[in-house]
Amino acid sequence: MKTETFAAFRLFLAATTALAVATLAAPSARAGDLKVTVAGVRSDAGAVMVGLYDSPERFRRAISNSAHVGLLSDKGRMIGVTMRARTGSEGISFLDLPPGRYAIIVFHDEDDNGLLDMNLLGIPTEGYGFSNNASGFFSAPSFDAAAVTISSVGEEADKSITIGLTYQVAASPRSRVGR
Repeated sequence: MKTETFAAFRLFLAATTALAVATLAAPSARAGDLKVTVAGVRSDAGAVMVGLYDSPERFRRAISNSAHVGLLSDKGRMIGVTMRARTGSEGISFLDLPPGRYAIIVFHDEDDNGLLDMNLLGIPTEGYGFSNNASGFFSAPSFDAAAVTISSVGEEADKSITIGLTYQVAASPRSRVGR
């Protein structure tokens, strides 16, 4: 009986060790990088604000709150970045993102108040854009339309995208000149 118990224990130990070694040797999910170029910044005034989101709910909430809370105060964002505006293009890289789907919101906060300013009709008066240059019909795009996939293998692990800013109204003399 003792021999059978000892043999069963050795078999169990060998199987457990093999499982542990296989688990440790298995390749883990590789983190990917997402390089973002924001194109079409029309002036040096204010800041360019960028928010990275990893869920449809947080993305939708950020869009709803962008005129009231801003992106930097948004607790639902995965990453938020503010850069001094520079006419032309700006770049940012998000490094070591776990595999998944991400959507980006960008706006040019020309008056530097931390918010996406809108007119009485709810139309943005500052430049804005979304990953995939997604747009909605009389509204912001969905997370699915803006989502960029970072995979754990091959070419899908690292991505470079360009987001073009849209300005609905002409620049004010103050924003054209800068500060």
